[in-house]
Amino acid sequence: CHIGKLQRYLQCSAGGSDIPMKRAIIILALLVFPLVSLLAEPISFSGGSTSMHMQQGFETITLSQGATITSGSLRLEADTIVLTGESFRYATCSGSVSLNDEERGISLHSKNLYYDRQEELIIIDGYLELDDQINEVIASAFHLEFALDDGVVLLQVQVQLFKHTDSGAMACKADSLRFNRESQMLNLEGNAIIDWDKDLYQAQRITVDLTTEAITMEGAIK
Repeated sequence: CHIGKLQRYLQCSAGGSDIPMKRAIIILALLVFPLVSLLAEPISFSGGSTSMHMQQGFETITLSQGATITSGSLRLEADTIVLTGESFRYATCSGSVSLNDEERGISLHSKNLYYDRQEELIIIDGYLELDDQINEVIASAFHLEFALDDGVVLLQVQVQLFKHTDSGAMACKADSLRFNRESQMLNLEGNAIIDWDKDLYQAQRITVDLTTEAITMEGAIK
């Protein structure tokens, strides 16, 4: 938004007549203040169509037709993105969602995505695909919770994960899988299966230390 556009809007709202300067300044301040708060955060946004609701305490920006937001090193693209909360803390994305973070070396694709910018938390309900370029991991599932600061990824429901290792590709399946990108630990629970280096491991729970390539299995081991 530009101040000039807001001024023209105020003039039009007054029937084309000049609004007293003091009143115009007050109205402009009310409209611009949430945007100043937004600009104070490392975020920018764009969209082919944009609507703004700036009632204090209920500020909302709806981006559509090629919606894009950039927050730090993270870039989100979707058919529609709705920004809400104080300083537009929450981003709710829907329709052909694509997330890329070059600094963290990750990308995500899904039909919906919820992002809490303050907590650095991503939540997805529905089919998703994750590509972790740094750790050479590709995964898919139907639910994701990703704490970006902690580097912990929780995948649930029909989880499949493929990890490149010096011993060849490691193929993992489970009902639930937790991947700690910092400690390089994989924790599989529920019908856990790992196919790796010509061996097949099956158990209720399997833990893999990717640094030492140590495997720990619990419950109905095969």
